[in-house]
Amino acid sequence: MARRPVRPLAGGPLAGPTAVPDELDVDTREGTAWVSALPSLVAASRPWFLPERVGLTFPQVNLRTYVRYGGRPGVYFLSLDAPTELGVRLARSVWDLPYHLADIDFETTGDVRRFDCQRVHTDESPARFAAEYRPTGRPAYADPDSLSAFLAERYRLYLVRGGSRGGSGTVWCARVEHDPWRLCPVEATVHADALLESVGLPAPAEDPVVHFAPSATFRVRTPFRPRAQVPI
Repeated sequence: MARRPVRPLAGGPLAGPTAVPDELDVDTREGTAWVSALPSLVAASRPWFLPERVGLTFPQVNLRTYVRYGGRPGVYFLSLDAPTELGVRLARSVWDLPYHLADIDFETTGDVRRFDCQRVHTDESPARFAAEYRPTGRPAYADPDSLSAFLAERYRLYLVRGGSRGGSGTVWCARVEHDPWRLCPVEATVHADALLESVGLPAPAEDPVVHFAPSATFRVRTPFRPRAQVPI
């Protein structure tokens, strides 16, 4: 199961050495940009043509923000941390995804989840994210006009390959297929969060908005180069 507490943080302009490339437009809700830290347990991850039994299962945390390209909404990863060295190397070399090697402890006691991620990647800032959380209600679909839907219902992943984070790269898009999220209210305590600072953004100044999703099944399609002005 992919257990994901969604932690969006209200922020200012997303500027910084490793923030959003110029090729993408930051997507805002009522003038506010959002960043989310999503700890999860990835289960049976594999290419589509391989059977489930050979898939990899591992914890990870991704730091994402919300963007548009050619008017189409999607997500953009600011960083991803995982404990699988081979997977980290492949993701960095093949698709320029900002993966980092990390030591991650993930455990479940009753309905309480504990997640502790310590980045150990060579020559990278030793960022740590640690949280404890417990769902407190039944899962339900988000209202389409709500903040929850704005943050959760994203069906495109944008990548920028080549160039620098400031621009001059090539935009790629991968369609993400999943059913609408069923989100639960959740009690959560964040014990450590240095992910924002690790990508050159200010430390969080407000309490997070938190959701929990018991599980979801994803299929990420092969990335392609979208046209900037023509609907895809």
